[in-house]
Amino acid sequence: MTLDSNSRDIAMYARGDSMEPTIYSGDSLVIDKTMSSVTSDGGIYVINYDGELFVQRVQKQFHGTVEITSDNKNYGDIVIPSSDLNTLRIIGRVVWSGHPMI
Repeated sequence: MTLDSNSRDIAMYARGDSMEPTIYSGDSLVIDKTMSSVTSDGGIYVINYDGELFVQRVQKQFHGTVEITSDNKNYGDIVIPSSDLNTLRIIGRVVWSGHPMI
């Protein structure tokens, strides 16, 4: 991952198969760091969850929880209760992966 504190965007390579078929391991990603708030509309974000980086779909639920899902159905969903949201940090939203994402 490239971290430039003066840039609003960062670039990184995806690793793993949890977001297939949308994002494949080795794909180049561009992340917009200014998009660090998750809404009820959701989106694909780079997150730091409990000290580890992930690229996942993240969506805020009406009751204050956050749902983290993979596009690969071999992986289960994670629901983070509002009391544990301090373990989740949104790095930014994926805006490009070889093709426009939004």
